[in-house]
Parts: sequence; structure tokens; C-alpha cells
Amino acid sequence: MIDEAPSPAKLDLIRRFLRANGIQREIDTGSFLQRFVMTPAFSETTATVGQAIEALKGAYERHRAQWQEEYERHANWEFTEHELGTIVAFLEGPVGQHFLEGGWRMKAYVGSTLEAVADAIIREAAASFTT
Repeated sequence: MIDEAPSPAKLDLIRRFLRANGIQREIDTGSFLQRFVMTPAFSETTATVGQAIEALKGAYERHRAQWQEEYERHANWEFTEHELGTIVAFLEGPVGQHFLEGGWRMKAYVGSTLEAVADAIIREAAASFTT
């Protein structure tokens, strides 16, 4: 959509956008790496989950700037400066903060409430591969 480099004002909005929606925290902490622990690369090791996460974070640190640049580049490509201004104003305001927090709480509540159903779905799907 937008291929030209962002203006300084737009880059500031991009960075505020990443902070407001929680992506910056994931980039800074590497918390998104947890999903990689269950990959075949780790299932073939003796690493505990904690050890695997720490190893991932150590390896990630050398690539963190690349992660940052890619998120900033995509936000620049995806949104106009006007759109970012509107989104950031919403996310940084009280209703936007409630939206973000409420969404997280809703996912957590529904996830724990339906844990038995999720287990049943997993068992049913796995059973389809057994004879």
C-alpha cells in the first residue's frame, strides 16, 4: 500500500502504535518466542520449557533489531499517517485501553472456562489418527 519511507511524525506514530497495542512489549521481551518451544527443533532435545525459552531469547537478541524494523516497515506500509493518528488516539485513550484490557481478559476467561471442551477437541482430533 504505502512504499515510501515514513516521515519523522509518522515514524513517531508507528512507534506509539506498537507501544499502545502491546506489540512493542513483545518485541522488547521476546515473549512471542514461547510458541516456538513446541517445534520439532526442541522436541528432539532434553531442554526443559524454561531452558528452551531462555535459549530462544538469547538467540533472538541478535535479531531483535530486524524484528523491530519489520514491524515498523509493515505498519508504515499498512496504515496512512492519518489512520495511525486516529488508531493511536483511540488506543492511548481510556476506551482504547479498556478495549485492549477487556479483550485480553475475555480471551483468558473463555480459555479457562472452555478448557475441558478444548481438551475434548484435542482428544477427538488426535483419535482420528489412531486405529
